[in-house]
Amino acid sequence: MEKESAASSDADLYGDASSSKAGSGTTTDIYGDVIPAKPKAPKAKPAESPAKAQASESKASTSSSADDLYGPSSTPAKKNTSATASPAPSSSASDLYGSSSSSTAEAGSQTASTGLSATSAAAAQALFIQHYTYPNYAYQQGKPTYVFRDFGGFFTKGLWGLGSLGALVIGDQYSGKKIVLFDQVSDWLTADNSVNLMGNGLIAVIILLIAALLWILGIADAYQSRIEIIKTGKIEPFTKFIQRVWHTLFSYIVSAPAFVAILFFTVIPFVFTFLLAFTDYTYKVHLGQGLVHWVGFHTFTFLALDPAWILIFGQIFAWTVFWALMSSFTVFALGFINAMVVESPLVKGRKIWRAVLILPWALPQLIVLMVFKNVFDTAGLANQLLFATHLMGPVTNFLAAIGLEGHPDQPIFWFTQFYNGNLAKFVVVMVNLWFGAPYHMMMIIGILSAIPKDMYEAAEVDGANGFQRFRSITLPMVLSATVPALIMTFSFNFNNFGAVYFLTGGGPAWNPSQIPDSMKIISSALPGQTDILISWIYKLSFTKGFEQFNVAAVYSIIIFLIVGGFSVFNMVRSKSFSEEGNE
Repeated sequence: MEKESAASSDADLYGDASSSKAGSGTTTDIYGDVIPAKPKAPKAKPAESPAKAQASESKASTSSSADDLYGPSSTPAKKNTSATASPAPSSSASDLYGSSSSSTAEAGSQTASTGLSATSAAAAQALFIQHYTYPNYAYQQGKPTYVFRDFGGFFTKGLWGLGSLGALVIGDQYSGKKIVLFDQVSDWLTADNSVNLMGNGLIAVIILLIAALLWILGIADAYQSRIEIIKTGKIEPFTKFIQRVWHTLFSYIVSAPAFVAILFFTVIPFVFTFLLAFTDYTYKVHLGQGLVHWVGFHTFTFLALDPAWILIFGQIFAWTVFWALMSSFTVFALGFINAMVVESPLVKGRKIWRAVLILPWALPQLIVLMVFKNVFDTAGLANQLLFATHLMGPVTNFLAAIGLEGHPDQPIFWFTQFYNGNLAKFVVVMVNLWFGAPYHMMMIIGILSAIPKDMYEAAEVDGANGFQRFRSITLPMVLSATVPALIMTFSFNFNNFGAVYFLTGGGPAWNPSQIPDSMKIISSALPGQTDILISWIYKLSFTKGFEQFNVAAVYSIIIFLIVGGFSVFNMVRSKSFSEEGNE
């Protein structure tokens, strides 16, 4: 046994055996380098019992070989048939690529190197995990490899993802492994999500552009500093540099948080929506199982040439424009009238009337819309009152006579029957009028109070009557001050999602005979008669099983161009804008 111990060797971290002779007085570290040791006085080893010696030999025999990391060792290990002995750690280790190195060791020698063996095992396990985390391109002979996908960081992988929108989906074989939905250890085994890749890539591009801008500004400042040094021969102290930057860029520094918020909550979502319009992302693409692809202007061309989509879009667009104009005009007109009445010296208790008329604007809009939805239900309060007052017959006949109701039904189907589309639209405009008029009333009251009283007195002295004073003084001054607010009201109502969706849900539906066959494939995502563009976009995006994200993105771009162009054009032409520019 002593002779066997003298010839024992340990495997280093990479599987290379390092031996030391007992009589040489030296030992080796984990890399095989010889470390001289101080000579020690030999100690008499107690004689081992036969049973203990047999167990030690059995243990050494069991651990004489070990499996490498990727397969069994070329030398099979003997099985320990002893009932009382437990398996011991192998005295040989394999390197990173599966090369086995064996050495025989005695129990006493193993005890002396316990800490070293534990460190080597932990290091080998760490190397194994690291090696397993990344793909082995040896399996990809003749097949594409994706270095940026597998090894890239946030920016490199983001740019790759923005350009390619992914390459591998669930079930694909890659580097000898199968791609799964999500792998916690090996990220490269996770299927590509095209939408996430697009979003991360967009954020990476924005951050890189900001970094490039700051870099250019730094170069420009360094150039100016160099010119200043050449002129004066002095280097600007760091404290003065900070003061100069603070004073010259103060407005930009304090507005930086707002700029960042606008960037991440407005610019990036808008650009992301813009990019979706150039893809084929619909309900047919299940992320993880399929990939989104860039298709250029294919969606734009399809929507511009397909007669069915043109017909439906034309009807929805016409109603959206009519709704935006009517809702803006009616709330302004009623608010103007209420303001004139409340500010009239002939009205008593003006403060009370002002408080009463402002109440609808003070109530939560969502709650009130849900209340109105129940009021105009088939079994709602409106029909119950008409029945209770015996006015159901006259009211239905009147509504049918003026074209709001298709059939004089009793009770009235306000939002459910396709032949009552005009009635549903009328109700939506009236409910919005109840909401919006108080706001414009308060705004116009403030404008009226700012008009100089001597202007009215001078007009009255000149013989102008009340209507002439209103036409020549009040109306022009109110319109001049409220044109920006009117433009914003139109833009808001053009996209007033809540007033339609929470009141009617877009209903009633269209007559089935009016729906083109090619449009019936989107089923529940079809627009209703009161749907405006923004509510239809919502249906196209979030109707389960019928999502048309690319189409919704195209219509969103159209809305942006219409509303943005209208707002900018009228704002620039307004008198208030031109007066501000002349100051």
